[in-house]
Amino acid sequence: MTEGGSLLQLKEITKEHLNEVLEFVVLISDVRLKKTKTDKVYADLTVQDASKIMEVKCWDYEKYQHIFEEIEANDPVEIKGAVGEYNGQLQLTVKEVRKLPKGEYQVQNLIPTSTWDYEDMEKGLRVFYEKIETPEFQQLLDALVFSEAYYEKFMTYPAAKKVHHNFYHGILQHTLEVLKYSLTVAKTKKLSQRQIDRLMVIAFLHDWAKIKEYAPLPKNDLTDEGIMLGHIFLGSHEVLNTINTIDGFREEDKLIILNGLLGHHGALEWGSPVLPKTIEAQILHQADKLSGDIESILSFVDENQDEESFTPKLWNMGTGYYKK
Repeated sequence: MTEGGSLLQLKEITKEHLNEVLEFVVLISDVRLKKTKTDKVYADLTVQDASKIMEVKCWDYEKYQHIFEEIEANDPVEIKGAVGEYNGQLQLTVKEVRKLPKGEYQVQNLIPTSTWDYEDMEKGLRVFYEKIETPEFQQLLDALVFSEAYYEKFMTYPAAKKVHHNFYHGILQHTLEVLKYSLTVAKTKKLSQRQIDRLMVIAFLHDWAKIKEYAPLPKNDLTDEGIMLGHIFLGSHEVLNTINTIDGFREEDKLIILNGLLGHHGALEWGSPVLPKTIEAQILHQADKLSGDIESILSFVDENQDEESFTPKLWNMGTGYYKK
């Protein structure tokens, strides 16, 4: 235990803790076995609590091998780790591992979760749904977002593995942000109601298929479908099949919605098979990128609360950020 008997969260590790041994309760989501130059087996672990997902080292893997082999998915464990520094980054090295008895610690307490109020988010989603005036578009959302088969997953799954909104309610929060940004631009630029309706549908559905691409937390990993096909194809395929069951759905609307879904990454090198070809698709892409980038920056700043004025370089943005 830390001084005073309380456990730290992973994000609370700072340079002030260098060379200390601290205690944490975490979930181990991945164990990757490797060998040193002298053929000693060690493990790179991915661990998480409610505050952070972190890579840690276990040089004494063989000592704790029996524990790692006993751990089942979603089992909380207690680790003691020494805080060190490598290439200017804080690093945690496992010194002890203990499997916790069933029921001693709730798994839900170790899952990163949106800081937004869930009931407010749920109401907010309905508010945007009700702004759509085209009945066929509401039917499409009823079949995918609001159906019994998909609703709980859409409301709880993460939107990414690492980059942004990689937490419980992640897809939901990200979708709300994209809806808000998109509608603001649409009204500022005085788009027609039909354009706004199409934009709202694309915003609702652009990351819908992440419920198929990702496994639910705390696993935080890609499914076989996600690895082989990805959410852009999975979502567009499901949307097309659903549209084809809705009477009176205009061909033009179908094409514009599909282009928005397929092109929402904005560039071929970013994973979109086509470029955005409409104003709705371009607004959606920009809103999606804004939501992802800002969340990525804010969470990175939050994870790097030390005495330095700037964070280290954020890999997907190419720079560090001022923290004050």
